Amino acid sequence: MDLGIDAGRLEMALKVLCEGIENGAMPGAVVCGMRRGNTFVHRALGTVDGQRKNSVDTIYDLASITKPMATAASVLRLVEDGKLTLMQTAGQLLGEAAGKLANVNVGQLLTHTSGLPAHARLWENGKGLDSAVASIVNLPVALAGTKYEYSCLGFILLGKIVEIVSGLALDEFATRQVFEPLKLKDTRYRPGGGESERIAPTRSLEVVFDREDKERPLGGVVHDGNARGIGGVSGNAGLFGTAMDVARFGQEMLAGNFFATATTARILNNQLRPELGGHSLMFFAQPNPLCPAGDLLSPRAVGHSGYTGNVLTIDPEHDLVMVVLTNRVFIDSDGSKWLTVRRKFLNALAASLV
Repeated sequence: MDLGIDAGRLEMALKVLCEGIENGAMPGAVVCGMRRGNTFVHRALGTVDGQRKNSVDTIYDLASITKPMATAASVLRLVEDGKLTLMQTAGQLLGEAAGKLANVNVGQLLTHTSGLPAHARLWENGKGLDSAVASIVNLPVALAGTKYEYSCLGFILLGKIVEIVSGLALDEFATRQVFEPLKLKDTRYRPGGGESERIAPTRSLEVVFDREDKERPLGGVVHDGNARGIGGVSGNAGLFGTAMDVARFGQEMLAGNFFATATTARILNNQLRPELGGHSLMFFAQPNPLCPAGDLLSPRAVGHSGYTGNVLTIDPEHDLVMVVLTNRVFIDSDGSKWLTVRRKFLNALAASLV
C-alpha cells in the first residue's frame, strides 16, 4: 500500500530529532508514525540516559498523555455505557465533598472550562487521592464555562469520579475497559519489577517525599509531583507506555474503532465556543496554541502533549497519527529546547506527506 510518505523528507524530519539530541534537548526519542492505518516509521534514536542505547520497546513516562489515554477514555466509556453523563455535576457525584465545584459538570472538566486553576502543589497539604480532591474543591475558581484554563487539577477530580461511578480505581478501570480491549500491552500505571531496564528515567524538581532527592533519577516512578503524592495513579499523569502503544491508541481514535461514531466525532473535533479556544472531549484542538500541530499540518489536527517530552498528534485530513516519546526532563528542566525541536519536527514531517 502506498502510504504517501516521501522517504527522503521523512529522514530529514528524523534528522531534526537527532540534532535535538545532540543539542541537549533530550537524551533520545522513540518515533512511531501511522498513515492510512499502517506504520510508516518506528525508530529509536539516541539513548535513555546518555549512556544506555534507546530501543523501540523503551517505556516512557507519558505524563499528561495520561489525560486522553486513561482518564478521558474511561469517562467516555462510562458515558457510552449509560453510567455517567457530561452534564452531571461534581455536586451530584461527590455530594458535599464537591465544595466550591458543586456546579461544575463533567464536560467542563474534560474540556478545561471548569474554572479551576492550572496547578497547585497538592502534596503539601497531604498525600493520597482523597486529600488531593479535598484540596482541589476548596481552591479559588473562576465561573465555570466562562474561560479556558488547561488544568491538571480537573483531571485529578475526573479520576476520582471514575472511581465513584465504576467502583474501581482508575488504573483498574482503564486497564479493563481501555488498555486490554485496545491490546496496549505495555501501557500501565506504576510499572516496575522486570520492566525496570526498559524504562527511561526522569529527573524531577518536585520533592514530594523527604527521602527523595532532586538529583536522583526516577525510574518507573511518575515524574509529576501531584501524581506522585497521590500514589502514582492519577487522572492527570502516571501512565507509562511505549510509542507503539500510544500510536495504536491514536489510530483507534482516528479510525473510530473503539468508540461509537457520535463519540468519535466529539473526540476529533473542537467542542468549545470560538471565544473559549479549542478542545475536544479528549484532545487539544485548534486554535488552541497547546495543540501539537506544528505550522503545516491541517486545521483539523488534534493531539496532546506531555511535560516529560511527549507528543501524540492526529490529523484526520491526512489520515495521520504521529507519536514522539522522550524523557527530556532528564536533562532539559524547562523544556524550551524540546518545544522548539517538536515544532520543527512536526513541520518537517508535514513536508514528507505526499
